[in-house]
Amino acid sequence: MDKKGSSIIMIIIELVAVVFVVAMTFSIAQGMAKGERVEKVNLAEDLRMMIDTLIGVPGDVVAEYPANVSKYVFTLSKNEIRVFQDVKDEVNLVVRKIHLPESYDAHGSLNERARLCLEKKKYDISLRPCGADEK
Repeated sequence: MDKKGSSIIMIIIELVAVVFVVAMTFSIAQGMAKGERVEKVNLAEDLRMMIDTLIGVPGDVVAEYPANVSKYVFTLSKNEIRVFQDVKDEVNLVVRKIHLPESYDAHGSLNERARLCLEKKKYDISLRPCGADEK
C-alpha cells in the first residue's frame, strides 16, 4: 500500500472511532438523565424546599407533594431527608441535609405510599401519608 491509501484508511478509522465515542457518550448521558437516582435527588430537593417554605408560613399547615411517590421510601429527621427504593439497598439512597431553626423539630417516614404530606404544627414538621379527606 502506498502512503496516501493508508492515510485515507487511518482517517476513516479515526472518524468511525470518534462517531462511536460520541454516540456512547450521548447514550450514557441519556440513561443517567432518565435514571432513578436523578428522580430521587429531585424528590429530596423538592421536599427540602417545601420544608423551607413551611417554616416561613405562619400557623399550622399541611402540604401534599403533587406527584405519585409510591416507588420510594422517605425518612425525615431534624438534620436530613433520605430517599431510597429498597430498605435493604443503602447504596442507592439519596440524602439531603436540612437546616431548621433552633426551635424546630422534624420527623416522619413514608414507605411506598402514593401520597406524601408534610405537616407543620407550631414548631414540629412531620412527613406522613396523606389522609383520604386531605386534598
